[in-house]
Amino acid sequence: MSKQDLMGDTPIVKVNLEKMEDNIRWLAQLAKEANVKLRPHTKTHKSPFIAHEQLKAGASGITTATLGEAEVMANSGIKDILIAFPIIGAKKLERFQKLFENNNLIVGLDDYKIAIGLNEVGSRLNKKVPIYFDIDTGLGRMGRMPEESIEHIYKTSELPFIDVIGLMSHTGHAYKAQNEEEMRKIAIEEATKLNDVKNRLKEKDIIIKEISVGASATARFIKDIPFITEVRAGMYVFNDRMVMGAGGANINDCALTIWATIVSKPNNNRMLIDAGSKTLTYDSFKGGGYGYIKGHENLTINNLSEEHGFVEVTGHTNLEIGDVVEIIPNHVCPVVNLTDNLFGFRNNEFERIISVEARGKNR
Repeated sequence: MSKQDLMGDTPIVKVNLEKMEDNIRWLAQLAKEANVKLRPHTKTHKSPFIAHEQLKAGASGITTATLGEAEVMANSGIKDILIAFPIIGAKKLERFQKLFENNNLIVGLDDYKIAIGLNEVGSRLNKKVPIYFDIDTGLGRMGRMPEESIEHIYKTSELPFIDVIGLMSHTGHAYKAQNEEEMRKIAIEEATKLNDVKNRLKEKDIIIKEISVGASATARFIKDIPFITEVRAGMYVFNDRMVMGAGGANINDCALTIWATIVSKPNNNRMLIDAGSKTLTYDSFKGGGYGYIKGHENLTINNLSEEHGFVEVTGHTNLEIGDVVEIIPNHVCPVVNLTDNLFGFRNNEFERIISVEARGKNR
């Protein structure tokens, strides 16, 4: 398959393999220098091939967002997996038990009620289920506030087949920081709050081994972040406009782009491309638009329908119907989840198809 063939059959999701490998090595080396474990979040790429590349580079294990993703990764031979989402319901617990029998799994949760079901699985297998307890350090998603978490963790730790080994949080709110210093401050505050909970639990004879944090926005600061033992960044493997907007990457660090063809040019102010919401997604970006068209500062993808991207032209462009543009997505994770395959290029030549085997595994 040639580059010309692919450019003639858009939209495609393209990966620059050299940049991806550079990104993988960069964070692995940074984590090593910071003396923390790297457990990358594979929900970004959903690919066992890329997960194995991260492990080869030094990752200690992986993180998944769902049980379904964990099943795919385990089937590829990956044994050490954090499922960073509560597992609840008879069917999911049945699937978890099957997976837990032969793999080293950790489950993230924030409520004693979730732990009860997992404790029953542990009882049936006579094997303790390791738990990371999710704490709200400012994002306002999962987890209780630090002070409110103490008694819930203590109650969970009394379950005989539950082992609370770590505390975790996600620093997603750092993406709203106005500057690098504010972002670094948020990262340090997150770790400090988790460590304060760890110390409070120690007073109750609960020993926390891991303090796990995650966000590609703050990954570059891990040498400056106290107390942490593990980082769970995900988007760093590809990067996108969100990471760029947070100062964590520049255009040259973005390994994943979308090739799209101009299919209509009704007038000099508007063009349409063959990448709409089913390719680019509706994720917004503070800089505006639904993706950045590389090399064309005067073009803005200002609207989407399912298969069409509406491109506003400011001033003049030489682009015409049939020309192919390259787009950095706003948020890479859902873009990957909408495609079966990533097309890997090296030295600007097509090298391999990377199957997105965990796409759609939302259960």
